[in-house]
Amino acid sequence: MEAEISKRKNAGEGMFRPLKKKRFSDQIADLIQKKILEDNLEVGTGLPSEIEMAQEFQVSRSVIREALRILEISGLVKIKKGPTGGIFVSYGYHAPIKRSLNNLIISGEVTVDHLFDARLLIEPHIAGQAALRANDEDLKKFQALFEDSASHLDDPVRLKQNNLEFHLLLARASGNPVLAVMLESVFELLTERTLSFVDLALERKFFKIHKAIFEVITRRQSEETSRLIRKDIMDVMKTIKTFQKHDDGS
Repeated sequence: MEAEISKRKNAGEGMFRPLKKKRFSDQIADLIQKKILEDNLEVGTGLPSEIEMAQEFQVSRSVIREALRILEISGLVKIKKGPTGGIFVSYGYHAPIKRSLNNLIISGEVTVDHLFDARLLIEPHIAGQAALRANDEDLKKFQALFEDSASHLDDPVRLKQNNLEFHLLLARASGNPVLAVMLESVFELLTERTLSFVDLALERKFFKIHKAIFEVITRRQSEETSRLIRKDIMDVMKTIKTFQKHDDGS
């Protein structure tokens, strides 16, 4: 019996190898992430430059670049080039999901119709929850957005940006960050496929629709908000399909 136990112990020896030490870039990425999250740094907050970080961590700039690349992929930082550039806090938690979905689009496994199916499933629920949960700060953001649009009624690009932002504000006002992240990833992919399509009359129309939806939200009418958002999405689907046919020359 003792010989059998000894045999089993010996068989188990060397089964697992010692863990490798984490790369410097991974450790630095973890430390920067911890700083951002624990200090609740706001979106847009500037972080030290590559040179400053390299000096502080006593590593090469290439190590810092790799750490920042990890954080950029995860959506926690945004790196801007140029005179007004720098490293900024982002909180783009949807970025990894968006990247995965985009890969599926490139491979042909996911289509625009799939994205709209997901949006039709998620966003009406989000809108209904926003009608119930939107706080005073959320309502102020909606109001500010509409005021900006009202002062740029002849600017189709500005109106389009604001009309898109309306849906993202709606997601954030729902009180469910999981659904907000999911919708934002799907929404951005759809948006990127229609960036070249800008129509002033259409953007003015959506602006009016969004204002009407907001009025329903202020009355806390959850079911009606869900219904109107679903109708809005269907209108956008028709518009995009018409645009795609025109763009394809068909």
